Amino acid sequence: MSSKQKKKCKIGSNFFYDFVKVTAAIPALLTFRVKTIRENKNVPKKIKKGAVFAVNHTSYLDPVIIHCILWYRRLNFLATKELFNSKAKERFFKLVHCIPIDKNNFNIGAVHAVRDRLKEEKAIVIFPEGAVNREQGKIEEYKSGAVFMAHIAKKPLVPIYVVKGKKWYNRTVAVIGEPIDTTTICGKVPKMEDIDRASLYLHQKEEELKEIYYQRYLKKKV
Repeated sequence: MSSKQKKKCKIGSNFFYDFVKVTAAIPALLTFRVKTIRENKNVPKKIKKGAVFAVNHTSYLDPVIIHCILWYRRLNFLATKELFNSKAKERFFKLVHCIPIDKNNFNIGAVHAVRDRLKEEKAIVIFPEGAVNREQGKIEEYKSGAVFMAHIAKKPLVPIYVVKGKKWYNRTVAVIGEPIDTTTICGKVPKMEDIDRASLYLHQKEEELKEIYYQRYLKKKV
């Protein structure tokens, strides 16, 4: 594919993505009414450069919720390859900027796709738990992919903790953490144990964000 064809394809993909996003925006915003809380003043109100956003996974509607939180960005989600099991689905998910991954096997193609998009200053969203976790308030062990991909692209890793309302009239709350520089934990040339240690640190940060939710929002509501 020539550079001119790639440019036309990119413009077409962005147009479709923006159309879907704008069309769904009003019902999504009215349904979830997302309340955003920043961990501290070091968290920018808008993160506009390349970054990996690591989010706890509470439901299949999480991508819609994340779009409400990061409304000012075009988002690239890592999605399990099972979602791409037909030509129509594959076409749709690629047009909305999803990257297929195999949760059971290492996929160098997905790693390259993420790295390339991050170098273009795009936003990548990963659910490090690897599957939907419906147990309220519990965060499952995090897989190492989020740390690994942020590290190879030398981009910040931003933790987000989301609490979906129990009832339809409850607001969804998102606590956004301070961006993490993975090289400060892993070093410039990390071993696998360094990546695992950074993943554990990311999980601990999510637990801290959960506590911020309880302290700053839930107690205030009581």
